[in-house]
Amino acid sequence: MKRNATSSRGGLSKIGDVLPQLIVRYGLHRRRDLGRIEDAWRQAVGEQFSAVTHVKKIYRGTLTVKVPHNAFIQELSFRQAELVASLAESLPEEKIKKICFVG
Repeated sequence: MKRNATSSRGGLSKIGDVLPQLIVRYGLHRRRDLGRIEDAWRQAVGEQFSAVTHVKKIYRGTLTVKVPHNAFIQELSFRQAELVASLAESLPEEKIKKICFVG
């Protein structure tokens, strides 16, 4: 990304011109999207599991979720098809096809 703090008039750039570049540069747009994905995850998984799980990332249609205990991973794995269907309905643009549970 080209660093240019001055405009063609020799003054400083407007914050409205620089802010979108900074949001992309520091990945803030992804953090906002992750919050939206977290909300959909909580709705899909329910109160019991949303309290003990945490969405880590989404990459190429795979949602990675941190789970603190193997028993929870096993239970959520049994529900994977149901959870994927719920997330696909809530977040069609993410094209979630799989959930990866990590300890």
